[in-house]
Amino acid sequence: MDFSFLTVGKIIFGPGRIREIGAEAESLGSRVLLVAGRGFLRGTGRLAEIESLLRDGSLDVAVFDAVPPEPSLEDVQSGIEVLRARKCDLVVAVGGGSALDVGKVIAGLAHAPAPVSEYFKGRDVEKKGLPFIAAATTAGSGAEVTPNAVLVDRKAGVKASIRSPHLLADVAIVDPELTLTVPPQVTADSGMDALCQAVEAFVSRGANPLTDALALDASVRLLRHLPEAYAHGDNLSLRTEVALGSLMGGMAFSNARLGLAHGMAHPLGIATGLPHGLICGLLLPPVMRFNMPISEAKYSKLARDAGLGGADELISEIERMNAEMRLSAHRPELRVGREKWPAIVSQSVNTGSTKSNPQSVSEGDISRILGEL
Repeated sequence: MDFSFLTVGKIIFGPGRIREIGAEAESLGSRVLLVAGRGFLRGTGRLAEIESLLRDGSLDVAVFDAVPPEPSLEDVQSGIEVLRARKCDLVVAVGGGSALDVGKVIAGLAHAPAPVSEYFKGRDVEKKGLPFIAAATTAGSGAEVTPNAVLVDRKAGVKASIRSPHLLADVAIVDPELTLTVPPQVTADSGMDALCQAVEAFVSRGANPLTDALALDASVRLLRHLPEAYAHGDNLSLRTEVALGSLMGGMAFSNARLGLAHGMAHPLGIATGLPHGLICGLLLPPVMRFNMPISEAKYSKLARDAGLGGADELISEIERMNAEMRLSAHRPELRVGREKWPAIVSQSVNTGSTKSNPQSVSEGDISRILGEL
């Protein structure tokens, strides 16, 4: 019973709550950098709506909507340059995990004494940066409540995180209405990322009573409602359940850490170019089988709460979800050539996620799981 727990300053959850973004932003600054992904939000009209909500709050708004699905150090640096040129004193990021992660690093390192690359290599973020508001448009990454940002160093071919409590948002807004326009496959991929995060947090070495409560509830909600939300994306009730599961899972894993599936997912993402959530969904069953000698009791508890018979049935249910939501159709693309295994193994074995895995992991263990894919 010895643990600590950190999360964002304020969480606003519920359908329609995005309309409060202007008032929240106005309480934190006057010149906003609005960070978003490339095209999707603008194409649906959502970005224009959010710009309007911010300007209605008498805020000056600069837009940086150039974040790609796999953002790099250069993308963050470009955003920082726009922020400095426009003299912004607040960052608002709206989107999926990539946009939110870029936004939090732009805010956190806005006036940092070193380049982004130094913090990516492990330099501590010295102090709190600019105020930051994160508004999620997908239910998956939990990035609105995490203190880390996943980025790619394209020159080195490495995907890793900048992590610091100074990156936590001042305000996180989760409005399930924003997820209604998310395409089915993005719903599936991001949702399986959320499920993997919740399950891994539940059995992580860093788990504690608070993270257990959040991770268990999140896992059950996602197991029960994600396939239905995939099939009926216009159902706000289902979208709300999945969004809440994602949020709670994010709060859990940002404190408990993750496990081997996430440890392997980053290098496999670099090697294959597949979506992160898809990779996590396909890795979760073999990693759970690997963890079974240590984690069977917790898996069984999760299974019972979800109305399943036991740990084996839980793994089978996750495999069924992968098949039903067409993640399994991409399994052949995840099978990388053996010549790439040494790099993937070496990058996987030393990550914080792998070190938090309940079962100790060797390089041979990772190779065996690669062979099972």
